[in-house]
Amino acid sequence: MSFVAELRRRSVFKVGAAYLVVGWLLIQVAATVAPQLDLPAWAPRFITLLVALGFPVALLLAWAFEVTPGGVKVEPMSTGTKRMYAAAAVLVALAIGWYYRGQPAPGAGDVAAASAKSIAVLPFVNMSGDAENEYFSDGISEEILNSLAQMEGLKVAARTSSFSFKGQSREIPDIARELEVRMVLEGSVRKQGERVRITAQLIDASNGFHLWSQTYDRDLKDIFAIQDEIAHAIATQLKVKLGVAQAESGARPDTTDLAAYEMYLKGMQLWQARGVDNMIEAHRLFLAAVARDPKFAKAWAGVALSETMRPDWLGVPNAEALPKAQDAAERALALDPLLPEAFAALGNTAAGDGRLESAWAHFERAVALAPSYATAWQWYGFHLSTSGKPEQGVEVGRRAIALDPKATIVRHDNAIALWNAGRPEEALAICDELIAERPDWMNCQALRLDYGLWRKDHAMARAAMRRLAGSRGTDGQHFAEQMMDAVEGKADPRPLAVRLLPLPDGFADPKSRTPLADGDAMYWFIAVGRPADAVTRMARVAEVRPHIARALIVDPALDSIRCRDDFQTVVRQIRYADPRSAQLCGAGATQGGGT
Repeated sequence: MSFVAELRRRSVFKVGAAYLVVGWLLIQVAATVAPQLDLPAWAPRFITLLVALGFPVALLLAWAFEVTPGGVKVEPMSTGTKRMYAAAAVLVALAIGWYYRGQPAPGAGDVAAASAKSIAVLPFVNMSGDAENEYFSDGISEEILNSLAQMEGLKVAARTSSFSFKGQSREIPDIARELEVRMVLEGSVRKQGERVRITAQLIDASNGFHLWSQTYDRDLKDIFAIQDEIAHAIATQLKVKLGVAQAESGARPDTTDLAAYEMYLKGMQLWQARGVDNMIEAHRLFLAAVARDPKFAKAWAGVALSETMRPDWLGVPNAEALPKAQDAAERALALDPLLPEAFAALGNTAAGDGRLESAWAHFERAVALAPSYATAWQWYGFHLSTSGKPEQGVEVGRRAIALDPKATIVRHDNAIALWNAGRPEEALAICDELIAERPDWMNCQALRLDYGLWRKDHAMARAAMRRLAGSRGTDGQHFAEQMMDAVEGKADPRPLAVRLLPLPDGFADPKSRTPLADGDAMYWFIAVGRPADAVTRMARVAEVRPHIARALIVDPALDSIRCRDDFQTVVRQIRYADPRSAQLCGAGATQGGGT
């Protein structure tokens, strides 16, 4: 009898087929239950290995023990038995090889280490073949992300980071590793006539298993109702799969105006990217959206977010921008009392006004409503760092980075917190990474300039000054070179100081002859031995943007002028309790006051 015929007679094929069916079911159950039980990332893969190792054992047992009418007959050693042992050995080797080959390399185990209760929502792919429908697919992703961000105990990668992979062909484990999450939700949207099909699937990036997938076919009568329905359905499924609690949700702040909705989406994308031009256009889009639909709560929150940032990015006086920010945030909350973006805007506005206790309360309310809202954590950390609590600011800022690791501004603000904590080299390391990713990120070039002036690294300072002055025209570039010559003792600083002192903030005003922001100018004045001019510049800032002055006051690099009478006068004028002054100058003490 042939070997194959003997396998058939001994029911080895039947046993093998039955084992594969049962084993496959066990693997699927393990993959589904593991996230709910918060089992280690290696558990489902290890169970798969055990199932694979059991397969050759089952085949050997089926061959070796033959059931006959007279009882169980044990097969003696034969050519067929040797073949079975050889086949079993090959199967065992393949199973072990698969297991270890798929393990993450040393230093690359971020996905395996990530909690099962961490997720990124990738932008859903527009399969409609019409770029006009892009807002719809983005809107679906946005609503799902917002729903998940409100789930207690679930870490959700922020929109800035997850949407950075839009249009890229990247492997899911690579994306998960960069975002430091374990679960990834992806999907597609296809509109045909008056019908829409939305497909979503949840993937465990540690092993590639699809934990859940669903397709929704709907009539395209009200796209916002569809977005709401699909987002909540998916969020409910994920709540079950991941074993997390969903926070109470307020009335949906969406609009029925498609044009207003698209303006809001574009505005948020520009606002998240930062930059002077982006902030101007984002503000215009948010205002246009609420003009079309005054009941669009999220757009009012967008107005508040942009207004509260105009003093920082556009040099608008606090007295002009912050009341508008507060008004817009309150209008948003009147429409949706549980809107975290509005509370974050109120927190940033209160911090700008110096009402720090109110700011902390608003930030804490924002993250209570949406624990994964990175912007609220970012601003919370930044204002802690500029209010005499730099180490707390560093730690809170790192929570924002964990949620939004691809966002340039989040990492930059953490660099500022490190700087204020007296850890400038760590701050500079973050900025070096950001400049490598975004050479146009002038904020970090300014930090390199400040570091060079502070530490007397003239080569670094000059290189950064040149990069900053690159867009200021021939006159601005020549002025920048003269300023650096004065720092190095090659030019008289007095006429340059006279020119620099009245110039507007070069960061907020791209037309200014100098690229230096107010703080950068202060560093230069100190570097060329003109501390009185540095304090004069700070006093001017305190009149229109006192929150910027507070941020300058805590800067460790200004310790050389901190105990001057004029410096302390500015501190008292803005009613700020400077902990560094108390430490270095004595409680209430001032000294110096020369030129």
